[in-house]
Amino acid sequence: MKRILTVVIAAGVLAAGTRIPAAASGAAADAPQKVARYTSLRFASGRKIRADVVDSPATREQGLMFRRHLPKNYGMLFVFPGEDAKIFWMKNTWVSLDIVFIGADKRISRVHERVRPSTAQTTDRDVARVGGLAQYVLELPAGAARRYGLKAGQSLEFKAPIPRF
Repeated sequence: MKRILTVVIAAGVLAAGTRIPAAASGAAADAPQKVARYTSLRFASGRKIRADVVDSPATREQGLMFRRHLPKNYGMLFVFPGEDAKIFWMKNTWVSLDIVFIGADKRISRVHERVRPSTAQTTDRDVARVGGLAQYVLELPAGAARRYGLKAGQSLEFKAPIPRF
């Protein structure tokens, strides 16, 4: 099976070699995006959170950029057309995150805890990058993965339509 590497820009996602400026998504260059869709997500422990859903190139690219604070029981679920290797590049992600890579089978493939934040002044070379095999990626406030007991191999329950692009 051929795998495609998807590169994520600033807590959002782009196909390798593609760049959509924030202005093209209709967002101000330094404003957090407002997400219109969400899902209820249940962890293996039975605990639930409400997660914003980002499933277009523009909304995945912006992700959690420019947020100064995240609620304790918050998540953002990135939904992709297919499962492949993903790399998230955390430019302008101002809060520390736990990033959970989830396969097409909705099982956790990798958990990155306390991924360091960046700012507009962080050089591209110093911006945190994390990766894993995934069709879905869940971003949580730092410390949430441990609080929910998230580990590779666990199943998550949620509903999110698969985009075509």
